[in-house]
Amino acid sequence: MRKKRKQMAATLKLVGGKCMSYTLMVDYKIKVSVAYVDSYGNPARVDGDVVWASSDDTIAVVFTESGNSLNAIVQAQTKTGQAQITATADADLGEGVRSLVTLMDVTVVAGEAVAGTITPQGDPIPPAA
Repeated sequence: MRKKRKQMAATLKLVGGKCMSYTLMVDYKIKVSVAYVDSYGNPARVDGDVVWASSDDTIAVVFTESGNSLNAIVQAQTKTGQAQITATADADLGEGVRSLVTLMDVTVVAGEAVAGTITPQGDPIPPAA
């Protein structure tokens, strides 16, 4: 009989109502998306596909959604730690290139305990005389 995993409560850090960091348990994944705005907060387009990357693929990897580069999946690996996810787009709608890099920090934390270790501490204590 397979044990059902408990749902993990995610921890988000919001700045100005926007997700800036995310805590994810090892081996879990989360769908993410990027949206762009102009200097007045209006929805804005970018030129070409968004390129997603992770600063540390041993902590978290990112996969672009097929057919829509504004979406991706962040997959936590089995190592705990921090990685920064980037979405890079060309903000220049003309012939030039102006890279716009959007960041999100991901902290990968350990899952639920499944085993333990008992370790002796100090020297043996002799019997009382």
